[in-house]
Amino acid sequence: MAASMTGYGRAEIEDSGLKFSTEINTVNNRFLEYQIRLPKSLMQLENNIKNLLGNKFNRGKVMVTVNLEQEQAEGAIMLDEPRADAYFRIYQLLKERYSLKGDLSMHDFASLPDLVKVEKQEEDLERIWNIMKRAVEKAADATCAMRTAEGANLVRDMLARVAEIRKTTGEIEALAGQNIKLYQDRLKSRIGELLQGAEVDEQRIAIEVALWADKSDITEECVRLKSHLEQFESSLTESGPVGKRLNFILQELNRETNTIGDKSAFYEISRRVINVKEEIERLREQVQNIE
Repeated sequence: MAASMTGYGRAEIEDSGLKFSTEINTVNNRFLEYQIRLPKSLMQLENNIKNLLGNKFNRGKVMVTVNLEQEQAEGAIMLDEPRADAYFRIYQLLKERYSLKGDLSMHDFASLPDLVKVEKQEEDLERIWNIMKRAVEKAADATCAMRTAEGANLVRDMLARVAEIRKTTGEIEALAGQNIKLYQDRLKSRIGELLQGAEVDEQRIAIEVALWADKSDITEECVRLKSHLEQFESSLTESGPVGKRLNFILQELNRETNTIGDKSAFYEISRRVINVKEEIERLREQVQNIE
């Protein structure tokens, strides 16, 4: 069944001193677009996330936020010997050049910046990805579930509107005969006014009515309209991305409805054409949210 492009999912995974919190939010978009926020140290994994989510989503703007809480990593405490030697040489140079007194104490050395540093172990991105992947996938599954549920609601609403359009189309077909009769009566009345009581040529009127009836015949339009409605219904029950196809079918529905309206001279048909166009516009609004 068709799915919505609106959804939200959140997941947390904690393993091996790493805790990932992942949120995924999706909204309408013509194409598939990503907006991914990661800790700076994990930016290299952005393509991994896109590849994973490419199997979950087909259309929409997918916004992903990944937060990482990590236990303090142990590292080796190291003395930067070249820097310490440079500081000591500068101290000796200053002492000799300016005849300074006193010796460099341990306290003085300890207060110098960047002499002692903690070398952290290089992060294993593959290990990190294997943990983060579970959080992203779990959040994506929750988002897909919400999109599916929202899609089901949209489909129910659209099927009801399709049924209403089909019912109104049937009414238009039934009124088509009256459309011709109304034209015939108007034509006879108009000719009678012009001839001012003179005899009316019924055969001539019949020919004019026949020509007009051929031009104003809406049978084909009604048949195509009902065919498009069947295609629309069928597409709604399919899985996968159908939003673009539904948009195209709506264009065809609108085209046929406009043609029926242009050919009609009967108020009751025109009124129903307006109702159909209103329902098509409501369908168009709903389809904008279908994947």
